[in-house]
Amino acid sequence: MPTLRSAAWITCGIYATIPAYWLMVHPFAKNWRAARYKFALLGPLWVGMWGIAWGASYPGRNALLYHNPGSWVAAPLLWAVSAFMYVNAGRELSFMRVIGLHELEPDRQPKLLVTVGVHRMVRHPMYLGHICTMLGFTLGAGSVACYGLFAFTLVTGGIMIVFEERELHARFGAAWEEYCAQTPAIFPVPKN
Repeated sequence: MPTLRSAAWITCGIYATIPAYWLMVHPFAKNWRAARYKFALLGPLWVGMWGIAWGASYPGRNALLYHNPGSWVAAPLLWAVSAFMYVNAGRELSFMRVIGLHELEPDRQPKLLVTVGVHRMVRHPMYLGHICTMLGFTLGAGSVACYGLFAFTLVTGGIMIVFEERELHARFGAAWEEYCAQTPAIFPVPKN
């Protein structure tokens, strides 16, 4: 169990930095575009964020809110949702698009609003996948560190989505508004 809890803490530390990475790239895309070695800088900066997340959460990694092996039961179900979202969203979005290439090199990338596949269910399927991955590890581990990293992700992820939706609205206008009217942001809702 301690090994699984450590794996959960390591994973949550990485996933917790995804919104921070996005917030480092997108709002400053014009500055990054001018940077000569942007990709050589962004990778190490993101890995540095992992170190900060692990360092900040280290004291709580073995402090447990509960210890119940049964708490891992929900994890595989949440990870299955994650896998479904990642695989299906990956069919429409390339890895380079996910890491911000469209913002860093907009003239070299097609401007395409993706509304097919899992994007018909939610506007941000990758983020739903991230949440499910982290939630599976957090519920299973029951550690203060994982819950803290998950809370950090929810806050920074909420901010990230606001910025991203503004960016997409500016890029796609009325088509984005129509898409938003028909499709929830993160959590799928049954349609009547």
